[in-house]
Amino acid sequence: MSRYDVVVYGASGFTGAYVVEYLVNSEQFEGLSFAVAGRSEKKLREVLRNVSQKTGKDVSGAAVIVADSADENTLNQMARQAKVVINAVGPYRLYGEAVVKAAVENGANHVDISGEPAWIEKMQQKYGAEAKKQGVYVVSACGWDSIPADLGVNFLKKNFNGDLNHVESFVQLVTGPSGYSFNAGTYQTLILGLNGAATDKLGAVRKEIMPEKIVRGTVKVPKRPTLWEIKEKELGGVAVPFPGADKSIINRSQYYDATVRHTRPIHMETYIRLSSQFYGYLIGLWIMFLSIFVKYPFTRRILQKYPDQCSFYMFKNSGPSAEQMAEASFVYWFFGYGYKEVLPVDQQHEGKPNRKVVATCKGPDAGYIATSGCVLSSALALIRDKDSLPKE
Repeated sequence: MSRYDVVVYGASGFTGAYVVEYLVNSEQFEGLSFAVAGRSEKKLREVLRNVSQKTGKDVSGAAVIVADSADENTLNQMARQAKVVINAVGPYRLYGEAVVKAAVENGANHVDISGEPAWIEKMQQKYGAEAKKQGVYVVSACGWDSIPADLGVNFLKKNFNGDLNHVESFVQLVTGPSGYSFNAGTYQTLILGLNGAATDKLGAVRKEIMPEKIVRGTVKVPKRPTLWEIKEKELGGVAVPFPGADKSIINRSQYYDATVRHTRPIHMETYIRLSSQFYGYLIGLWIMFLSIFVKYPFTRRILQKYPDQCSFYMFKNSGPSAEQMAEASFVYWFFGYGYKEVLPVDQQHEGKPNRKVVATCKGPDAGYIATSGCVLSSALALIRDKDSLPKE
C-alpha cells in the first residue's frame, strides 16, 4: 500500500483545521500528498470545503480517513497509510498514546503539538526502543511549544562566540486591539496537567530515559521569586515561570548534546514576561485557585464544563477570532550568559560569566498560526531530510 506523505489527524479540530489550511497554502508542500483524518467524515469534508474557499485551491476531493483514538483498528489503518502523522488531537495524556502506538507499530513517523512534559517523556520511555527498531521518529512539542525555544537555545549556543553557561528565556505575547482568547482545548490540558502533577512520577521516568549524569557549569541560573521584575536594558516588565514544555524539551536536548554530540550542556530557566505586577498577581491567584479546585471531582467538573467563565475569558470554546489572530504576535527572548574563553568540554570555567548575548525569535500568533508553521516544518523535515537526521 502506498502512503500519503502527510496525514493530519484531528483535522476537524480548531488547531487541526489551521494546520490543513497552511499545508494547502504552502509552496513547500506542492507535489506532496496528504490526507485528513478524524472521527467524523462529515466534519472532515466540511474542513476541506472551507480550506478550498479560503485558499482558492480546490482540495474538496482530498483523501479522508475515519479514525478514532478509542478504536485501535482505525488508528492502525490510518498509520499504515502515512509517512508522517501530524497528531493535533489533545489533551495528549487522554488521547495521545494510542496514536503514538499505532504510528510506531505500523511504520509511520509521528509529530505532535503537545506541551505536556509528563506525557512526552513517558512516550519516549515506553516507545523509544520500538521506534528505533522500526526506523521511525516520534517527535513531540513540534508546535510553538517548543520549536522556537529549542532552536533559540541552539542558535545562541552556536553564535555565542565563547562557552555558553546558562540561559534565561522570556515569552512575550503581543495582542492587538481585539484582545485574545486561547481555544478551550489548551485550558483542558492545563486542568488535567495540574490534576495529574502529583501522580506523574516524572523523576523515575527521567532517570530511565536520561540515565547518564551530565556535568553543567558550576554557575547556575539565578534563583528568582515566583513574580519578579525584569531589569535588563533590552527588556522590562515582570516575569513568572513558564508552565509549558519548553524547559523539559531543552533539557532533553542538552542531555543529547552532552552524551551524543559531546558539547557543553547549559542551565536553563523559562519565564513569561508580563506587562505589570498587578497582572502578574492576578494570574498567580488564578493558577493558585485552579491548583486547589482541580483536586476535588465536583469543582474540577465545574472548571471543565465552563472554561470561558472559569478562565475569565482568557480561554474560550470558540477560540480566538481570525481578527485576533491576525493582530497577535510573539517575541521569544533568550538572555545567554557565559565566558569569552572556550575550554575543552571536560573542563569547568572559574568565576562569574564575563559575556552576555541576547537573541530573539519573533513570529505571528503563537497559538495557531506559528504552531501550524512549526509542526508542518517538522513534518517536512521528516519527509525531505530524513537521511540527515540522527540514526539513533
